[in-house]
Amino acid sequence: MSATQQLADFIVNAGFERIPETALKTAREAILDAIGVALAGAGEPASKIMTEYVRQAGGRRKGVAGVIAGGFRTAPSAAALANGTLMHALDYDDVAPDWLGHPTAPLLPVVLALGEAGLISGKEALAAYIIGFEVESRVGRALGSQHYAVGWHATGTVGTMGAVAAAARLLRLDPDQTRNALGIAASEAGGLRQNFGTMTKPFHAGNAARNGVVAATLAQKGFTADPNILESSFLKTLGGEGYSLAPITEGLGQGFAISAGVAIKPYPCCRLTHRCLDAALYLAKTHHLSPEEVAGVECHTSDMLPQILIHHRPRAGAEGKFSMEYCVATAILDGEVCLGHFTEKKVQHPRSQRFLEKVGYRHPEGQRGMAGLSQAEAVTIRLRNGRELRHQVLYAKGEPQNPLTHEELIAKFRGCASYSLSPEASQRCLELVLGLEKLQDIATLAEILVARARGRRSRCA
Repeated sequence: MSATQQLADFIVNAGFERIPETALKTAREAILDAIGVALAGAGEPASKIMTEYVRQAGGRRKGVAGVIAGGFRTAPSAAALANGTLMHALDYDDVAPDWLGHPTAPLLPVVLALGEAGLISGKEALAAYIIGFEVESRVGRALGSQHYAVGWHATGTVGTMGAVAAAARLLRLDPDQTRNALGIAASEAGGLRQNFGTMTKPFHAGNAARNGVVAATLAQKGFTADPNILESSFLKTLGGEGYSLAPITEGLGQGFAISAGVAIKPYPCCRLTHRCLDAALYLAKTHHLSPEEVAGVECHTSDMLPQILIHHRPRAGAEGKFSMEYCVATAILDGEVCLGHFTEKKVQHPRSQRFLEKVGYRHPEGQRGMAGLSQAEAVTIRLRNGRELRHQVLYAKGEPQNPLTHEELIAKFRGCASYSLSPEASQRCLELVLGLEKLQDIATLAEILVARARGRRSRCA
């Protein structure tokens, strides 16, 4: 039996009753977090452009799937495109622990769109999300690190495969239809890292979600594709010499990757800045540093990092999210890193621009390439009086090994939700997501999310 066939059988037949509580708990928390960051991200320029595009493209047809904070419904594929873009617009959404990508932004929009259109229960929605997450994990690991190293953005590529798995599950495709859906989706998958710091990066997540809906819907109608796409083409084409087929099938159905946790961000910027941010914040707070005392800052990281955090002298808010120099400068200048820091005005402020010139990299021996990204990182701050301060971080705050507390997770959600929802609607949304298995119809949750934004914008969240 081919690997693609085995994966299709798993997508179709994996039972909710076999999903452990650890997986369900992590899924609920990740879904809550993604909804929160989408509600905050709805006001971003990229989100507004995409929402208006979807609104105009929908014409006068009666929609069945809602656009978050948009106040209207459209076709499921269009809603998935918009909502995936919203969820990733702030780069505040979760990160997969075992592949370099954002798992929920391509997945959850599929679950919401097809769930709302198909009268899906909360239990069915959770199962589709967790199965899609499992496919992302397996495909991401099978592609290997070279996929990301050569310039692919895994959120767009791997995310497409997870999205189609969730869509196939919700549309109740049979195994042969699911194999075709995987084959169609494999030809849709794309996304390039060079677009980090632009509106196209969140588009990768939205496009992956749309890809999944389109591929599964076409397969449902009899559209065909290579039935063994993973082993015949997808992995070797996108993974190069670093791919391996083994992660697709080994232990399939014996557990769920999501049980190991996800990384939920405390800072709204690229996760690869977070260890250095933790270190810089620790030093600034522990030693009560004033910016005037600082002569220079060194970030001890893999030499891959400057190739990913490509904006060394950012000018736009989105570029600041992919600038180690700006993020660390902000941490030392303001003692925090929050949504309000990533605006054009903040990034271009002379105080920020002057200080970020003090921040640089050092790449220790033995900490090279993609493998170096998983090693501990350190920050050294040199003071004007000649003193040096150093702190090292292995697991950034929010990683599964150093998770946000339940209280911190809820506080993040409330702060983000306040950008679009009233306190009453935010509380109702919170209750529904944390009790998702009990929900008879996912449309009950969607109804709250679709209402046109009317919350009060927080200074920081």
